[in-house]
This record gives sequence, structure tokens and C-alpha cells, in this order.
Amino acid sequence: MRLLNFGSCNIDHVYSLENIVKSGETVSTYSLELFEGGKGLNQSVAAARAGLKVFHAGCIGRDGGMLSDLLDSNGVDIRYLRVLDDERTGHAIIQVSRAGENCILLYGGANLRVDKGYIDEVLAEFSENDMLLLQNEISNVDYLVDAAYKKGMTVVLNPSPIN
Repeated sequence: MRLLNFGSCNIDHVYSLENIVKSGETVSTYSLELFEGGKGLNQSVAAARAGLKVFHAGCIGRDGGMLSDLLDSNGVDIRYLRVLDDERTGHAIIQVSRAGENCILLYGGANLRVDKGYIDEVLAEFSENDMLLLQNEISNVDYLVDAAYKKGMTVVLNPSPIN
């Protein structure tokens, strides 16, 4: 059995500050850190580190090289990862207060460019003995579920984020 994760890849911008910004406020932050993220990327890395053969499909922009590098360095097969010239990689702006509270703004970017033709192209390489892992940070999740089900694949959906 092979695991295909059709999932998000994000660049997380994490800002540390005293309190979460309120409407009308302008505040200075203590720090800014960049991290590889996205529920899809995190799931692919975790599954590969656990010893599974993982294929990651999804879309990033030309600015997402750090994400493909992380997947590849963790043993994730990225042959189905699509790099788009005309869209930025998805990203999150995360505020973290001193009390540990957070507030997250999510920009879908390339994650929302997963189209049906691309899905069909990738799924043609997989069979009923394979598993499809999904989350709600990419486009056409409903189409992916239906198409994988018709192939007899096992479908696992992380419904987060729910919007």
C-alpha cells in the first residue's frame, strides 16, 4: 500500500507579540520566524518519518522551494508536487501572544489551484490498494474524495480547518 497525500504546503510567518492585535491597533512584535507548514506538508513528513512510503501532491509557487526541500529531505516522494509560475505559495500569518494564545490568517495561494485535470492525472497512478490522505486546505476536496472512492482507494480526511 502506498500513501498519497494530496495536501497543502504553506510558509508560516510566526510573529511573537505581547497580545493578539485588536481591530484598529498597530503593534510591534518581538520576533518573526519562518517555518515550513501546512496541514498537508506536516502530515506527509510525519507519515514518512513513521516509515510509510509517502507521495505528496499539491501546488506551490516558485517561492516554495524550502517546502519541497523539506519534503524531499524527509523521504517524501515529490514527483507529483506541482510548481506554479503565476501564484505564490500558500502562507499563514500567525500571531502568538506571551500568554501562548494564537490567531491565524491563512492565505490559500497555490493550494487553491488544485484542479480536476491535475487530480485525474495524479490519481491515474494509484490503485485500490493505495490510501489517499486529505485535509481542508486545498481546492476540490470533494472531487478528490469521489474520484478516489470510485477507484476503491481508502480515503482518510482530516476535516481541519472547518470553515
